[in-house]
This record gives sequence, structure tokens and C-alpha cells, in this order.
Amino acid sequence: MDLPALLSVNESFYPHEGGAEKRAFETLVRLARKGFDVKVLTNPFPDHTNIPGLEIEYVTDMNESQYFKKGSRKILGVHEFASKLRAKLKADHDADIYMFDEFPLLPALKGASVLPVEKLKFFTWHEVLGDFYRRNGLLWKVAERWERKAANLFTNNIAVSSTVASMIENRYNVPGVSVIENGVNVRELDNQNQKNWGKIIYIGRIEPHKRVDQLITSIGKLPGVELEVIGAGSQLNHIKHVASSFSNIKVTGHLPRSQVVEKLKQSWLFAMPSNREGFSIASLEAMAASVPVITIAGEYNLAANEVIKDGRNGIIAKSFDDMSARIEMLYKDEPAWKDLSKNAHEFSLRYDWEVITERLSKILSSSW
Repeated sequence: MDLPALLSVNESFYPHEGGAEKRAFETLVRLARKGFDVKVLTNPFPDHTNIPGLEIEYVTDMNESQYFKKGSRKILGVHEFASKLRAKLKADHDADIYMFDEFPLLPALKGASVLPVEKLKFFTWHEVLGDFYRRNGLLWKVAERWERKAANLFTNNIAVSSTVASMIENRYNVPGVSVIENGVNVRELDNQNQKNWGKIIYIGRIEPHKRVDQLITSIGKLPGVELEVIGAGSQLNHIKHVASSFSNIKVTGHLPRSQVVEKLKQSWLFAMPSNREGFSIASLEAMAASVPVITIAGEYNLAANEVIKDGRNGIIAKSFDDMSARIEMLYKDEPAWKDLSKNAHEFSLRYDWEVITERLSKILSSSW
């Protein structure tokens, strides 16, 4: 049976770091292997790249500094991407299925608006942030309106978790949202061998909402444990300064994927202090490596609802003080850690990218 031609719109793509980029890359590469004709429209962040099986076209020639700012995006950069994407899709709409990503909302809205009505248009939701947008001032209310418009524009909605699906259905009265979670390369990360006891690791972007500076000040005071921070972002220099006051904190910055994987496999605990998370790929990767995850409960930390199960495959603390206290307790309780580690690895198996992509493939094929 012939498979549909897919066109995926992503503001940034591999090798750019981020959960949305990771999901798009892992699923699109596998869909291409299954026989789908896959094309990606994106920006050249950090540079042009060739990926076997994928046709990648760069809509703009912007660099990252023209598009991103501290923890967010520059509105002029987003408008340029959205406008050039709209012109591109208005002139060329030969694909069978168009896939748009939530971040940011404007390119998806502008791009989808010029496609013929009969074209299949899918929208992937990582979070539902209407309340967050409304609480952050007048300019953010524009984003809230864009989110509401997206919920009503796309008839094929995919959420990365059942929590996000429920939020879309309840807030915007959108029925029939499909749930396709994020995934993990289990074989790449599998390691159930001895860990470096007391070694805590953070892997991810270094942005304000990730709260890495508060993580450093909390763990920096704990005896016996050490923390390594891996990643890049607008707050990298700031957290290096914060970390300089503590002898048990190491800020590594960006590392090649192979080194990140090896460091993760050797770690004892994975820390995720963010106050805003979707279905956390980083947490799944830690679990695949048999590393339990510790996070902090919060309204916008959806990983605490979907991925991390308190006392089963990880720890959900109430605050940074509670996080510190529970790390100290776990450090002294090896049997409890072994149970968390075993359960974490077993939990990750159901989210292998091969399983996730097969589910996505069935939805795309059946809709065509």
C-alpha cells in the first residue's frame, strides 16, 4: 500500500537541542524508514544538516541569536519564520499530510491558514498554557488567543500525554484528541550495572524556568553527593557563577550525545527541577538507564503527572527543601534506591521510539 507524503513544520530541528526537536527527529526518521515520503520545513539552527531519508528545507537564513532570547523567542524572528512559511505553503502544497508543532503557535496558524481545506493537518500539543499566558501580562494574552485558535483550527490533534489531551478537551471543548507520548531509545541507554553512588546529573537546557540555579544551591549544601550540569542556554554563565561557590558542583555545558549517554548511564539520580515540563523525554532517558528521577510538583510540571510516579520510579518533592531532604534519605537507603531503579527501567520499556512511531504511523495512515 502506498503511504502518504508528509510535510513537517518545525521551528528548529536536529541537531538543535530540545524535547520537541527530539520527538520530531526520532519519529520522522522512523516514519521515513517505514516508507513515508518525509519533508521538513525549518530554520538553520544551529546549521544546515543532512539526515538520510529526510528532505530538509530551510525557510529562512536566520541564526539562533536572531530567533531565540532568554528562555523564549524574539517576536520578529517568529514573524519572519511564520511569514516565509506561509508564502512557501501557499505556493506549494503537494504533500498529503501536514504536521505542525505547538512551539511556537504563530507559524502553525499562518501556515495552516493557506492550505486547501481538504488537506489533512495535524497539530502536536506538548503543553496547554492558556492560564500561564493569561497570568503573564498583556503581551502574553496574544499567545493565549493563538492557542485557542489552534485548538479550533486543527481537526487532527495529537497530545504528548493524557493530561495534555484532557486539558485541550476541557479548556477548548475539542473532542477526539489522540495521545502519542514521547519516547526513548532504550537500547542506546540500557545500563543496569553499578552506578556512581551519590552522583546526581542534570541534562537539559539552561533557561530560567528550568531553575538550575536553585538546584545548585540546594544540592551544593548536601554532604556525600555531587551534581553535574550538562547543557547549554541563556543562563549558562549565571549558573557557572552560582556553582563556583560549591566544591561538589560541576557545570560541564554542552557535550556530544555519546558523552551525555555515558555520563547518564553512570549516574545515581537524575534531577529535573523545572517548574514547567511537558512529557519529559529527559526523564524517560534517565529511566531507560535505570536512573531514578527526582522532580518538584507544580501546576505546569506535567511530567509529575505522567512519567514520574512518586516512590515507584522516582521522587516527586514538594519544594527544593523537600528535594534535599529526600535525596539525603535515599542516599542512606540502598534497597529503596534499587527498587526505584528497577521500576524506572521497566517503565521506560513501554515508551521505546519504535513503539511510539508505530502508533503514530497507524494514525497517519488511517486518516489518509
